[in-house]
Amino acid sequence: MIKLSVSPVSFAELPVEARALLFIFALGAAARYVGHPPSQSELTPVLETIWNRNRLCPSDLANPFHMTALLETELSSVCSAGGVQ
Repeated sequence: MIKLSVSPVSFAELPVEARALLFIFALGAAARYVGHPPSQSELTPVLETIWNRNRLCPSDLANPFHMTALLETELSSVCSAGGVQ
């Protein structure tokens, strides 16, 4: 049985698969706020900030509805401030 981590993990410690999944969720969430899809280099620092500020753990990625809602909320404020173009 695989035991999922329930304690916060820093973005830097996330496996590449978890970062990829987070990036996919973020692309979907950002679609309503930006004119073109942000590149990975534009979005990664923003995702790192969001991940660490919300003290998320890999098991949070298991709920796509929650993650999308969180990312939409976070990205709407970042996009209105000019953080992701």
